[in-house]
Amino acid sequence: MTYVGRTGSIRQMVFWGLASLVLYLAVFMNQQAVTDYFTRGGLYAVPVIVTALVFSFVHGAFANYLIEVIGFKPLSKGGPLK
Repeated sequence: MTYVGRTGSIRQMVFWGLASLVLYLAVFMNQQAVTDYFTRGGLYAVPVIVTALVFSFVHGAFANYLIEVIGFKPLSKGGPLK
């Protein structure tokens, strides 16, 4: 991953956070249609898998930039938990 900078990271975090919020709102505001469509079985399992992958990607991107903005860093090799 390339270093974006703090301002760029904040922008990315806000973008992916809003994208995640929009996805969740779209699903929860259309619960009946989503349930009816996704419980049909057969080839209708494909949209379920695609939806799960999209949610995973968007939420993961948001979480990545959130952790970056907060400033969590991995411990170095010579850290206190050697």
